[in-house]
Amino acid sequence: MTTGLVEHTSAQQQLREPADESPIVVHFGAASSKRDATIKDVTDALRRWHLWISLGWLDVKQRYRRAVLGPFWITISMAILVLTLGTVYAGLFKQDVHSFLPYLAGGFIVWNFCTGTINESATAFSGAEGLIKQGGIPQLLHILRTIFRNFIINAHNVSVMVLLYIWQPSLLNWHLVLLIPGLALMLINFVWISLIIGILCTRFRDLPPIIGNLLQILFFVTPVMYRPGTLPPRLSFIYQLNPFYYLIEAVRAPMLGQAPPALTYPVLVLFAAAGSYLAFRLFARTRHRIAYWL
Repeated sequence: MTTGLVEHTSAQQQLREPADESPIVVHFGAASSKRDATIKDVTDALRRWHLWISLGWLDVKQRYRRAVLGPFWITISMAILVLTLGTVYAGLFKQDVHSFLPYLAGGFIVWNFCTGTINESATAFSGAEGLIKQGGIPQLLHILRTIFRNFIINAHNVSVMVLLYIWQPSLLNWHLVLLIPGLALMLINFVWISLIIGILCTRFRDLPPIIGNLLQILFFVTPVMYRPGTLPPRLSFIYQLNPFYYLIEAVRAPMLGQAPPALTYPVLVLFAAAGSYLAFRLFARTRHRIAYWL
């Protein structure tokens, strides 16, 4: 009787053993499902480019509705700022006004695009709460919409550079073609930066003002109003380890008729690859929770 009872108990244990493996199968299946859903979200957002372009353009029209000059108010302010600060800081830094004004204008144009995109990406998901809760639209689409909206708004500031080109035609040369790869790398990096910031700011609502303050600090340590060569060698790490320096130079240098620094493209490519991987992992883990955080 004892032997039979032991054999019966052993048989029951063997029948239960496959059930211990089921959580592992479910875990890997869930991870694969999240990854596939995230890939589908990304591909659908890219495939429906006409939708985020239309929504971004509608945002621009609504922002400047009933305005006489529309976004050109920003351009006028930019021109006045460049003229006044350029004249003052050229004297402080002992720089030639003819070369410092275009340098300052290019820096302000690119920096405004960076800060505008990053600041507005903090509310990219919360601003589209209604569309996200209704479903049916890829969530990455709202990030692309934010980037395109800021691209259109800040593109008006290029007219300041046009005035400088009329003043100094020597700035126009074949290096202007390098704007294409520089702008492409900038936009690619903006996608993953905006996605991470959008997710984190949706989850933690006290992050947007913190990010705004950090950008203000970065403005003073990034070579926007000063040239990197004016820093002593012991402080060169301030811009060499600053990713915004490479983002700015990738676009500003071609606008000034110069080639970007040698490390610009490799750093931005590495930055885009590593950042895109991190953003994808974060998006895969949190994509299904964003609607519940709103």
